Amino acid sequence: MTNCRHRRGVFLQRQLFELPRFIACSVLAITCVMLPAKANWLNEIRHNVSGAEKAPSLEPLSPAELTGYPADYTYERVIAPSHQVPVFVVQAGLKHRDTVVLIHGLGDLASKDWLTVIPRLAQQYHVVAIDLPGFGLSQGAVFTYSPQQYAKVIDWLIAKYRHDGQVKLVGHSMGAAISVYYASQYPGRIQQLVLVDAAGILDRTAYIKRISTRDNDQADLPQSVRRVLARVDNFADKMLEKTGTGFDPTRIFSGDSSLRNMTIGEQTNVNAALALMEQNFSVLNYQTVPPTHIIWGGQDNVAPLRTAYALQHVLPLSQLQVINQAGHVPMKSHPHEFNQLLLASLNATILPRQARPKNNSERIGRCFQDNHSHFSGQYQQIILNDCKLVRFDNVDVKHLAMADSILTISASRIGTANQTMQITRSVINATDTEILGQMQSDRSRFDFAGVSFYGESPVFVSQASTRLVLSLTRIITPTQSTRLGGSYVLAEQSLESAL
Repeated sequence: MTNCRHRRGVFLQRQLFELPRFIACSVLAITCVMLPAKANWLNEIRHNVSGAEKAPSLEPLSPAELTGYPADYTYERVIAPSHQVPVFVVQAGLKHRDTVVLIHGLGDLASKDWLTVIPRLAQQYHVVAIDLPGFGLSQGAVFTYSPQQYAKVIDWLIAKYRHDGQVKLVGHSMGAAISVYYASQYPGRIQQLVLVDAAGILDRTAYIKRISTRDNDQADLPQSVRRVLARVDNFADKMLEKTGTGFDPTRIFSGDSSLRNMTIGEQTNVNAALALMEQNFSVLNYQTVPPTHIIWGGQDNVAPLRTAYALQHVLPLSQLQVINQAGHVPMKSHPHEFNQLLLASLNATILPRQARPKNNSERIGRCFQDNHSHFSGQYQQIILNDCKLVRFDNVDVKHLAMADSILTISASRIGTANQTMQITRSVINATDTEILGQMQSDRSRFDFAGVSFYGESPVFVSQASTRLVLSLTRIITPTQSTRLGGSYVLAEQSLESAL
């Protein structure tokens, strides 16, 4: 039964992050927009249908509710003052000074997701786990289940239950996204952060593109077939990118609390998933986040591994460890390996990433029609012409020129100060990458996640018809630093002018 509920929870999480734009909701949303701004009819309907809001209830926990929880843990329901809602709190390891706070993700199990983890943690730490409002044994409330609102609950939780030692915050999936939001907005409250398969961090267009893309590099097919498939995927990506800058009915929920409360207010998973998608994690100040360990399932189809590398790029002190065969819930699928990594992470010191060595290479790399599709190491220049399957892994190149090509970049440094790179009729997908100098685009498309531009403004110039999908992207010039995310369409203009 537990396995069935677990599989259902994982399935539910993925479905929620692929929220369809239901016609009914769209019609209702558009109708709402057409009404006078002060119309309060939705609240009237909600009040008549649902009655007054439920009063907070602190009824004792029943044996049935605690089924599956160990008898020697401490349990209670208590009112979270930030929203005046009863929440369920679990504690173990009460004798220890340092506190580990566990924040769950979407799904029905809530704090039960951590039951394979708490026994090991409780041997060394005071452990606190919560069912967030609307989940598990915590009562729901009429508010937007957003990272901003849940962060208020976490702040109260830590203040109330922490012991006099350090506080370490561990979040999984949605809980990881909430945790990194909390760490950035409430600096100094925690001493360490652990993110497990964080969901919702990438721009929604980048996320949908990633989960719908086949891995052509691993396919056991002739190169000519893989080139055709790459063109097909490229066309599909282009269509998806257009939706990122088009009308999105779900965004209407963001600006109308009455509509949200009436339609999805009590559907906790939908409410929380939609609010998570609405949060722009790219604009957070990650410089205030404490040392962060990142644990990820290598086969995660809910939160792509690309997210972990993008986070590692923006976090000042971070370390990534991947459980290669695990999916989105590694503490369930690989409990022994996960617990070992988690305990080691909580006791480890993170060192800054090493600076790249100076590039003195005079090597020239060339690709024509995929006769050389994989590059690594240092180069003076790389020239790509009609190459659809090119990958850069840990490349440091001073100058890049592309025409009619598709390029995937990871963990690389591209360009050099005061130099210009020309990208023509091409596509670049880059993760955990630095771009130096100025990049010029002519009818090209870009998907950047965890990318930093360094140079004199403007660092990116569109000469004609350019599309960008940005997640955790930064522009750093001598005079300012800008954090940005989202989808952009540029004509003949710089990226900075579109902000």
